[in-house]
Amino acid sequence: MSAPLGKGQIPSLPALTLRRVAKDLRALSYLPTSWKGLLGSHSQVIQQQLEPLLVEMVKEGAHPRLMALLLERIADAQETLQAERNAWSFVCSGPDPLHSQTADSYATVDQLVKEARRSLLIATYNIGLSSDFKQLYGTIAERLRLGQLERVDLFFHPIQIADQLGADPMAKISSWFNTDIWPWPAKPRAYVDSRLINGSNDRCFQHAKVVVADSGSSAAKALVTSANFSETAQRHNFEAGWLVCDQWRVSQVQQHFDGLVADGLFVEVLG
Repeated sequence: MSAPLGKGQIPSLPALTLRRVAKDLRALSYLPTSWKGLLGSHSQVIQQQLEPLLVEMVKEGAHPRLMALLLERIADAQETLQAERNAWSFVCSGPDPLHSQTADSYATVDQLVKEARRSLLIATYNIGLSSDFKQLYGTIAERLRLGQLERVDLFFHPIQIADQLGADPMAKISSWFNTDIWPWPAKPRAYVDSRLINGSNDRCFQHAKVVVADSGSSAAKALVTSANFSETAQRHNFEAGWLVCDQWRVSQVQQHFDGLVADGLFVEVLG
């Protein structure tokens, strides 16, 4: 059972409960000699938390409407804090049996892909070639074909052929991508680091690992993770990341990659 609030402590009751008590307070035109009547219909936990606060405010000369305002502001702050907590969740993965006991990376990615209603952005270093990931690409291609997705952006590093690009890197990457990675007619907008195409001597890698779904909508979600879009990373390595469901923060991630393309730092692989 919860103990009464100590001096200076703020009630930890649900926002809805605080608003109900505030509504009752606003109906009062006088200061009662006892709070038992106003709080009597509420649980003992609520009484233990609120009665000391109300008594203290009476001593300070507060009117019931001022008390109601205070409880409403506390409720506002609790709702804001809860919304912030709900906007983030930890996503990780590891080898069996840990794989089945965590907020699994692959399950999260699979859900983002299948539940997206408008757009997807996927950024990875190693793009997986396992059967599960080829099936996932096929799902995306089919959803593009059916018009269930308006836009899919895919940023990757062609690590499997990085030392075989030759004199025409774009042609090599394009052929490999359209044959080994994405043989379906409905294609994403696929991008690689422009330095690969320009023959830079720098060691240049697209190394970010991100999945963004439905940026700009109320259903927007973004996974920022250490895990590549590959079987090994998603199901066997120890990986960790954050899933964010806050529309403004998701837009930040999307806009970052849009800006990289606009500035010519990534170039689109030819279809």
